[in-house]
Amino acid sequence: MATDRLAPGFLLAPPPLADPNFDKTLVLLAAHEPAGSMGFIVNRASEMMLHTLLKELEIAPMIGDRQVLIGGPVSGFSGFVLYEHRSGEPLGPGIEVSETISVSPSREVLESAAQGRLPGRFDLLLGYAGWAPEQLENELGRGSWLHAPFDAELLFDVPVPERWEETYARLGVDPVGFISVRGGAQA
Repeated sequence: MATDRLAPGFLLAPPPLADPNFDKTLVLLAAHEPAGSMGFIVNRASEMMLHTLLKELEIAPMIGDRQVLIGGPVSGFSGFVLYEHRSGEPLGPGIEVSETISVSPSREVLESAAQGRLPGRFDLLLGYAGWAPEQLENELGRGSWLHAPFDAELLFDVPVPERWEETYARLGVDPVGFISVRGGAQA
């Protein structure tokens, strides 16, 4: 697979994945470069509620409460706002996933989200998933992940607990059809 074609995209964990951090996860692969890759689990809610976290950060919420998502096992106390914005106009530093979706660690973006001032929808993610140079290519080659093309609808139009199955459905693949064999998943 060409490096420039993996991101943006999704990584689907085929069942059963031996690593409990990623079992039945859908990972938004936001960046894939020779220096490594960065992604965010987008289908796993944490026990933490958004208002609780905002109050700890001394940010007054002006929006409804909801669960914060577990973005990945790396830096689990670091927050990232996955959000929609006007085409080509991200609101802060971070990764432009597409022309209208970005991920930012910026407190200013989080404050705007908490106060209902973003032009679109958002999720708050704690932590991220990271891969060293060529690590992701090796994992893909072993069948540890299935790659799916980027589809913005999966991020905000599909309920969080349904995103993994929905991505398989959009690929026309039944995850139950996978068996675990030495070296990776097989269909």
